Amino acid sequence: MKKIIALFILIAATFNLAANAGELKQKEIKELMKQRFPSLNINLINDSQMPGFYAVEADGELVYLSKDGRYFIQGTAIDLEKRVNLNRQQTQVWNNLKAPMRKDDIAQLDEEDMVVFKAPNEKHVITVFTDIDCGYCRKLHRERQDYLDRGITIRYLAFPRAGLKSSAAKKLEGIWCSKDRQAAMTNAKLNQKFSKASCKNPLPEHMKLVRKFGLGGTPSIVLENGNLIGGYQPAEVLIQSLDNLRSQDQAKN
Repeated sequence: MKKIIALFILIAATFNLAANAGELKQKEIKELMKQRFPSLNINLINDSQMPGFYAVEADGELVYLSKDGRYFIQGTAIDLEKRVNLNRQQTQVWNNLKAPMRKDDIAQLDEEDMVVFKAPNEKHVITVFTDIDCGYCRKLHRERQDYLDRGITIRYLAFPRAGLKSSAAKKLEGIWCSKDRQAAMTNAKLNQKFSKASCKNPLPEHMKLVRKFGLGGTPSIVLENGNLIGGYQPAEVLIQSLDNLRSQDQAKN
């Protein structure tokens, strides 16, 4: 976030002339930012519920930028009159907007680049971004049979939260480079036994999706329709959500 703050201080100077011209359109703001700061990933810009401000997703984080390009706000926005957390509302809006994109991106991945625990009587498939040192990731994996018994196939993607150069990334690399990835995943998460295998692996590609999706924690669960669940859910709760989504999709068709 320090990087984002520094960049927006510079952006404010960049927009001084534009601010005098009045409100900037979303496309104009995105284009100017891309020209000045090509390394900053701007995934979404749309009107916020604060008058005169855009909600901007920058490197996976929510910030607010005034429509004249002058003011930048970082932090939680609260509507005191309605007693509503605007950040939560905005995050939910983006979750819905990004579902088709997530669904398409996940569909382009090869299962050979995942660690897959396939349900014998598969009804649903979830794609889980996982870290190796995450308590709730271990809990989900410890209960994997509950998911499989309910027909939920688990497909793991790597999300070392400390980055690709971290010890967690090295542990995940050992899993992906093992001959038996399923056994290596279980040994790592439940027994703290890590493979030292090394090879060309898909972790960089997985992390590109982490940034694109704006994921902030693990486990992050992508459902079949692209919806995102940020955190652990027990199998009996998750299956209800998946069955409801299936029923809604069938009703639409």
